Amino acid sequence: MYFGLTPLANYGFVGAGFWVVMVAGLGLGLVYVVGSSRGKRAAQMWVSSCVLLLGVGAVSDIVWAVLSGQWRSFMVQFGFGTLLEMFMLAVLFIGTMWFMAVRYIGGLDR
Repeated sequence: MYFGLTPLANYGFVGAGFWVVMVAGLGLGLVYVVGSSRGKRAAQMWVSSCVLLLGVGAVSDIVWAVLSGQWRSFMVQFGFGTLLEMFMLAVLFIGTMWFMAVRYIGGLDR
């Protein structure tokens, strides 16, 4: 079914935000490789780096959207509900990946 969301592709900040979330999520998933090969301290540093990457990427994306005028145009065309839905999906994905990474690190001995 068509829900009228095809014009989302016209907003560069939406695509950039998607990639920021996907790269951070993949990075958090790779903590299993880092922890098994380098140990607990390296895994903790890896997760901290992924969270920092996510924060810097998200802030950069939002600043770009506001300064380029895409944010205002997006809000006029789609409203807050669509933005909230995308944000909640990102939070659920990143939250799940972060939770699994932290639990894995907590179970490491060295």
